[in-house]
Amino acid sequence: MNEGTGDIARYFNERADKWDESGCSGESRVQDAVLSLVDLKPGDTVLDLGCGTGVMIPCYLSAKAGRIVAVDVSEKMIERAREKFGTEPSVELRACDALSLDEAERFDAVIIYNAYPHFPNKPALVEKVYRLLKPKGRFAVAHGIGRDAINRHHEVVAAGVSCGLRAASEESALWEGRFEIESLVDTPGFYAFSGVRR
Repeated sequence: MNEGTGDIARYFNERADKWDESGCSGESRVQDAVLSLVDLKPGDTVLDLGCGTGVMIPCYLSAKAGRIVAVDVSEKMIERAREKFGTEPSVELRACDALSLDEAERFDAVIIYNAYPHFPNKPALVEKVYRLLKPKGRFAVAHGIGRDAINRHHEVVAAGVSCGLRAASEESALWEGRFEIESLVDTPGFYAFSGVRR
């Protein structure tokens, strides 16, 4: 595991069993909007980084994604996701650090939903997403609540597990060297930025 991810895995392992009932799973009306940011089409391959218990997986299935790879650093979160989606033939669930993924795999879309503050090494994340996407593939970073609410929530999260979220215009600047940024949303009810691989 990369630096800092052990603490993150432990934090979420401790909470996985009650995650879906705690209201932290992040289900919201914005999930269809997240799919539209990456222009997901039937048959597309999608990589979900920081998938938790799989809150976005029903959306990918409804969109008829051809292959869904859902990754989380927390083994327990992946166990919960397997209980729900382990029999779906198009879904592959992996407990691992996103930065360790094999770059020989390529995807049409990479989505990070309600998880971005838990990736401590943002420059390495940008590079990894770039290398995992097909040419002209799209990524989206999104949250089902606004930045201020996210940051207030994460003030009580254990040190080393989360980092503050900046304005979408500032946060997306990290991605501009590798991606053409296509959308920025920074409202009280929805936070997102997305782009296409250069």
